[in-house]
Amino acid sequence: MRDASDEGQAPGTGAEAPRRPLPSAYRWWLASDSSAAAAVGLREFTLPLLALLVTGSAAQAGLVGTVQAVLTQVCLIPGGLLIDRFDRRRLIMLHGVIQAVTLLALAALAWSGQLTLALLVVGAALVGMAGGCLGEASDALLRSIVPVERYPQAITLNEGRDAALRLASAPVGGLLMGIASGASLALAGVLNALSVALIQPLRTRRTAATDARGAWSLFVEAARWLRRRRRAHLLAVLVGAVNFSVSGVMTTTQFTVFARTGQALDAGLITTAAGVSVVVGALVAGLVVSRVRTGVLIPATFAWLALGMTGVALFPSGPTLVVLLMLTFLGVPAVNAGLAGFFFGATPEAMQGRVQALVGTVTVGFGALAPVIVGVALQAFGTSVAYTIALGPVVVALIVSCIARPITEIPRPDRWAELEL
Repeated sequence: MRDASDEGQAPGTGAEAPRRPLPSAYRWWLASDSSAAAAVGLREFTLPLLALLVTGSAAQAGLVGTVQAVLTQVCLIPGGLLIDRFDRRRLIMLHGVIQAVTLLALAALAWSGQLTLALLVVGAALVGMAGGCLGEASDALLRSIVPVERYPQAITLNEGRDAALRLASAPVGGLLMGIASGASLALAGVLNALSVALIQPLRTRRTAATDARGAWSLFVEAARWLRRRRRAHLLAVLVGAVNFSVSGVMTTTQFTVFARTGQALDAGLITTAAGVSVVVGALVAGLVVSRVRTGVLIPATFAWLALGMTGVALFPSGPTLVVLLMLTFLGVPAVNAGLAGFFFGATPEAMQGRVQALVGTVTVGFGALAPVIVGVALQAFGTSVAYTIALGPVVVALIVSCIARPITEIPRPDRWAELEL
């Protein structure tokens, strides 16, 4: 789930809103963010597989992904304070530079045959910390570009874009790894550098906080504001549980396929199949969000995800796996747009970075633990146990979302203003 903010207003996504073009500034933001997203896709695909190739251990390969993800979560709250205090466009540029330098250095080490697990962990730590401190600045900047009522439309466009990039990044990453072990990371570094160049022409009004309060006061202000939003707590935990399951199932499937075939390209096709599902879902997400109550959309999507991922666990290879992955994530763009839009309409703009960081610590933090947990389970107990551990949280989230009134009562976007976060 992506979070966004607004000054107490609620999105009013009327029937005509999706037909109007988004602001021109959005195009510069989209170009830069797309380049960065493509780099993320290549990086997240390549680093664990490189670790598996270097060590031959699923547990150690999972450690690389978990180190990156955990450090990202640890740095989210300091990052939220930075985002609310400094110019967000410059933070995006700094983030791109750090990522580019780190990934290009890892690529050079891979090409020279000097890449080790320790160096991969160090590289994962650097990109993880940069992602936590600076990575959310791009989403925060979107608040200054897209008005509240247009946010669900922007989110669905972004979802389709991200999925389309995943379609390309996984097989491209696998193909490049087959040619040269560092080529995929090198391309990711170049894409990060391109994202820095593309964001430079964008000019928006200043969004950073102008008061002179210290970091602790700013953090306490956001924490107190969020503490009073009980519905937000429940939503964050449920989304975090689902993120754990998605990450765990996909990690288990990729490691299993790669271990069986020895081909990175085969593992990349798994992500590609999932990307197809999200692309198709994004085409109808705007219509679904505007017509289906968000309180119905959430448990319906969780149920579809649970069913699809259970199928993946039962049929983790062959054409059946590909078909299941192409169906499983159809509802993700719509539920992301609904959840992010609901948060967007209730969060003050000045708190965007801090609230996003606090919520993201839960929603993404659970998923950050999945690679190492399922990696250890896969190596110690086998595929069945790894899948069982991965699927548990989404089943719990489904049950809770079906019976919890704070979830089921969330209305359509045109009535979000009537319900407090």
